[in-house]
Amino acid sequence: MVFSDTTNYTGIIQAFERMTDQGYTTVSGDTTKLQEATNLANLKSSEIWHLIYRATGNWQYDDSNNADLPMATTNLVSGTARYALPPDALTIQKMEAMDSSGQWFVLKPMTKEQLDGIAVDEFLDTDSQPEFYSLVNGIIELFPAPNYNSTDGLKAYFDREAVDFSTADTTKTPGFASPYHEILPVMMAMDWYNVKQPQSGTLVKLEQKYLRLEKALKDFYSNRFKDFKPRIGRKLESYK
Repeated sequence: MVFSDTTNYTGIIQAFERMTDQGYTTVSGDTTKLQEATNLANLKSSEIWHLIYRATGNWQYDDSNNADLPMATTNLVSGTARYALPPDALTIQKMEAMDSSGQWFVLKPMTKEQLDGIAVDEFLDTDSQPEFYSLVNGIIELFPAPNYNSTDGLKAYFDREAVDFSTADTTKTPGFASPYHEILPVMMAMDWYNVKQPQSGTLVKLEQKYLRLEKALKDFYSNRFKDFKPRIGRKLESYK
């Protein structure tokens, strides 16, 4: 489903106009209303992203409108343990680093609770090849800090938000599976009725339709990525 189709009336905006009984072009033909509807579409797209994320629980889902993969690299600097997260990263799902010979290896996640009595500043405090990482306030901290430099030697795989629509979009489609695109105008229309006509029977029907679409969407993504399950790290007892 494209964002707006004023010729065949098959777009998200047109479905929103139809579901709210406002009449075609009432929104698409009014600059202010189109801006408001576009902002609403982007808010609902964000909610859909979180539905999918909760259903999958891993970094395998990404908005198909992105031109690149949800991955970023930065330089490893000898003696430096802390690095800023990629600006568009919401959650980090996997970290890799390059060793001094140029080979990639996986870093293990760590929380301060896992230290179980070990002082953070005393944990692996001699610069060497990193083994663990922790995330605090947008910062990735490596344990230990590297004792070598490596160009683009730290790699993050992450989740990021849905790609926003603009008022000028016509052919852009939502970045999730096409059989469930209708959930977006349904959610937009539900918000409209909650503000404009909260007692309408149409709102009840839309809510029922939303629940069916939500279940189908979550079932699709949870089954699609059912082999990918998050893992919980053990305590770092061997590093006491």
